[in-house]
Amino acid sequence: MTTDSGSSSFEQLMAERDRWLADQIRQLSVDVLSQGTFTCTECGEISGDYIINRDGKTLRLKAGEAYAFLKFVMSA
Repeated sequence: MTTDSGSSSFEQLMAERDRWLADQIRQLSVDVLSQGTFTCTECGEISGDYIINRDGKTLRLKAGEAYAFLKFVMSA
């Protein structure tokens, strides 16, 4: 395997990961609505930051942080 094909393969893997993460955040956002947590998933897709509102407080989080936060809210 050459470096170029390895790099391309890695980039493809990262793109797939990004799509998976966005899908996970969308699903978790729906799941936590009943707990009073609202997520702007469109913001994340456009700007890269997800805006999350809970108990009148607003957070602006990158995808990985948003996923972790929403996953935590689901487990609490």
